Amino acid sequence: DLESLGGEGEQTALALVEREDEILSRLTEMNASPLSALNSLRDMANAFEVDRAHESQPLMPLATISVTEDMATAMRLHALGWKSVYHDHLLAHGMAPEDLGSSLQQRLRWAQGTLQVMLRENPLVKRGLSAAQRLMYFATMWNYLSGFANLVFVAAPVAYLVFNERPVHAYSTVFLWHLLPYIICNQAMFMVISWRRGKKNNIPTWRGQQYSFALFPLWIRATVTTFANVYFGRPLGFVVTPKTREETSTAKMLKLVWPQIATMAILLISTVIGLVKLYLGTAPSIEGTWLNVVWVAIDVLWMSVVFRAASYRGYEAHKS
Repeated sequence: DLESLGGEGEQTALALVEREDEILSRLTEMNASPLSALNSLRDMANAFEVDRAHESQPLMPLATISVTEDMATAMRLHALGWKSVYHDHLLAHGMAPEDLGSSLQQRLRWAQGTLQVMLRENPLVKRGLSAAQRLMYFATMWNYLSGFANLVFVAAPVAYLVFNERPVHAYSTVFLWHLLPYIICNQAMFMVISWRRGKKNNIPTWRGQQYSFALFPLWIRATVTTFANVYFGRPLGFVVTPKTREETSTAKMLKLVWPQIATMAILLISTVIGLVKLYLGTAPSIEGTWLNVVWVAIDVLWMSVVFRAASYRGYEAHKS
């Protein structure tokens, strides 16, 4: 012990204390500190880093004005001068709804979120967007208002066949000369958009048009609820899209699309009434009756897709 060593022990103790002070002093220097190893690891990680934090600062935080924050943020990106490029190659697989109920929830949320952006940050008056960007964003948004137009489209033949009310007051030739070019140009546009250079098959667009028309009750609901949310503070009833398929019967799924089924029933009943009136000679016009019968057939064909959607059993079952 130090007492037995006497003076030598005291000198040894002082030497040890001085040695400890020297070691602590050296550890405070960066080149000898363990912290330098952490700094080296950080520098190594930064060498492999591919993000651009300094460029992402103007984007933060993400748009929170809508339940479809991706579209709202993309519009803000374009307004800040960023550009986007369509990449027609499969880079990753994602999950999609595998039953009608989940799909309707997802489509409703998309419609509500898009309309929220239109009512809160209308692209037509948003600074920074080009004229083309304003039109394209607005076309995406106001497309969900088509539910009301589709309602008129299915009500028109009913009004004629049942109540003898002509939906269009114009000479047939003049009307067709205005209608046919529009229909032809519209379908030609879809063909051009869906054309894939160097591919054997184009991207099919018919099913998308069919669903867009058949879901008109959902678009009307989205418009009404979004208007109430933005201007009166009513909750949207946000629902996250389920990631697994809901095991349920086709009958239960058909209840989700009862407005479409009821509409098809009314259209078919109207057709029977119109043909009976034509047989009895009380129809306002033979040509008009047959034209509206064809009109009904087109409406029913478009909306009949809900039966296939209700009986869908998921990707794996469909593939097998």
